[in-house]
Amino acid sequence: MSRYLDYAKIIVKLGIPEVVYVLWYRFTIKTGIQRFRTPKRSFKVNGDIFTNSKVVNDFPEIWEDPILDHANRIIQGEICYYSFHWKNLGSPPNWFKNPFNEEQYPNNQAHWSRLPDFHPTVGDIKNIWEASRLDWIITLSRAYMVSGNQVYLNTVNSWIRDWAIKNPLNMGPNWKCGQEASIRIFNLLNASFILGQSNSPSESLVDLVFWHLQRIGSNIGYALAQNNNHGTSEAAALFIGGCWLKSIGFDKLKAIRFESKGRRWIENRMKKLVDADGGFSQQSVNYHRVVLDTCCMVEFWRIRLKANRLDDTFYYKAKVLTNWLWLVTDYSTGNCPNLGSNDGAKLLNLHSCDYRDFRPSLQLASALFRNTRYFENGPWNEPLYWFQIKNDNTEITKPKKRSVLLKSGYVLLYSLNSWCLLRFPNFRFRPHQNDIFHFDLWWKGNNILCDSGSFSYNPSNVDQTFDFESIHAHNTVCFDDHEPMPRISRSLLGNWINSDDIGDIKDHHAYGQSWEGAYTDQHGNKHKRRISQNNNSWTISDTISGGFKSASIGYNIVADDIYIVGNTIHTSWGIIYVQPCSSFEVKTSYSSHYYWEKHEVHRLIIKLDRPQVFQTEIKLKS
Repeated sequence: MSRYLDYAKIIVKLGIPEVVYVLWYRFTIKTGIQRFRTPKRSFKVNGDIFTNSKVVNDFPEIWEDPILDHANRIIQGEICYYSFHWKNLGSPPNWFKNPFNEEQYPNNQAHWSRLPDFHPTVGDIKNIWEASRLDWIITLSRAYMVSGNQVYLNTVNSWIRDWAIKNPLNMGPNWKCGQEASIRIFNLLNASFILGQSNSPSESLVDLVFWHLQRIGSNIGYALAQNNNHGTSEAAALFIGGCWLKSIGFDKLKAIRFESKGRRWIENRMKKLVDADGGFSQQSVNYHRVVLDTCCMVEFWRIRLKANRLDDTFYYKAKVLTNWLWLVTDYSTGNCPNLGSNDGAKLLNLHSCDYRDFRPSLQLASALFRNTRYFENGPWNEPLYWFQIKNDNTEITKPKKRSVLLKSGYVLLYSLNSWCLLRFPNFRFRPHQNDIFHFDLWWKGNNILCDSGSFSYNPSNVDQTFDFESIHAHNTVCFDDHEPMPRISRSLLGNWINSDDIGDIKDHHAYGQSWEGAYTDQHGNKHKRRISQNNNSWTISDTISGGFKSASIGYNIVADDIYIVGNTIHTSWGIIYVQPCSSFEVKTSYSSHYYWEKHEVHRLIIKLDRPQVFQTEIKLKS
């Protein structure tokens, strides 16, 4: 009975209309209704999708080498997966191969609704989808425009033709997800603008975009029911695609239908999924960037195609989204805490900066939504170049950094050379990670106490030995080796926890700042955490109480070398003092900066066997 009550509570929190729609959707899959609603169709790919263009002559020379290096690898048949792993799939690529295990997706010409979400042999379906997102079009288009080398444009055309022939509409795994179709639209249309052909496109490009929009529009209800980036991406694709089709004189009624549906739902999603403090429903830094980049593309194309402005709420939410990402970005590196789920998505791929560099997104968003700049000129300005956005505002805006983001559940404290982020539970939408009271610490641009990331949503048997989303992968307290929120399915946690008490940041003048909060888990165990900061010193005070038998405090430490003397852990950046008379160890653990990538980190585990107040002090080098 208790389990049924837990399910009932989760259904209410997820939203009864959303749950009912998902059940209906699954019914349409099993009964074949989706095969009727989304029939097979072949694309018209006659001739080149893109034609020759006049190359640019004002592109900064210092930005050229990374573009050409990547483009040269692509024309040799290599594709960069998740902005990190270069995999050779041939030229044209094998669109149905998982290069991480060399498995081929079977039945790849069957209707998408008849294919499983998780194939036992192929593994993570994202490893199939990645090449078909068509990110490589943007790299090759940029390379062609700065070099004039015909091989880059020829590769774009031959690969798209091959993709269209081998992936007829609604057939195969690359049609299973409407968001994947949306990302293809973003890349196709952005490439058309880079190449100067968005005003007079080929018939083949128009055909590709139109039928992609048909696929998205026919099933957007499922994306909306997820209350995440799927809904924002699909709504944006409909809006942008509809506006574009209307601008080139395509069937006006059909184009307006796409535009209107997209406009309605992107406005709806922004109103519902973005908190007043700028937090996004998925509680993830990377998904936050995905939705911000989506907003940027919506506004860019709206301006470019002279469409009517969206409602005021859209622009307000876009501004607070921008400010939220700024708050959690390290100014000197552009990196962010590896917070929440991280699937390797990077929608704004008009630059050569590293995947972990969030400055290109912030620089574009600050120009579009705040008419300012957050950073000096640099390679992160490249999206502004390709989108032909002239940002002549010479003033660099640096919004206030210190904050408690009450709605979205984060605390940020700043010192001279360091800053921290702490995650507290305040779940309006489903959480994905057991990261309650996770403490992330940064020093001189280095993430020295880190989150473990995600690695993969569907890892192989070999890689399932470590759970990157577990309480054991975060810098916080664990009671009796239990997850504070038990995992019910791959993407659903139960017993969502809320905070008992969340304080404000307190100033102690010459003695720095502090913050504290508390929560109680489903077993009645309570964790109260206090963070104090004074110059180069950080103190974490954990008060634990309840009927637990054992507890542990864990920290992921990033350092070249570690050695222990007594109750002190010495690192390259400072020392960690562990309270005397405690039992602790430092062992090897893992962290993942990029999807399907993992590397070793040190994990400090402090073992406790009774209710108490425990202090961990960190002294950083100047």
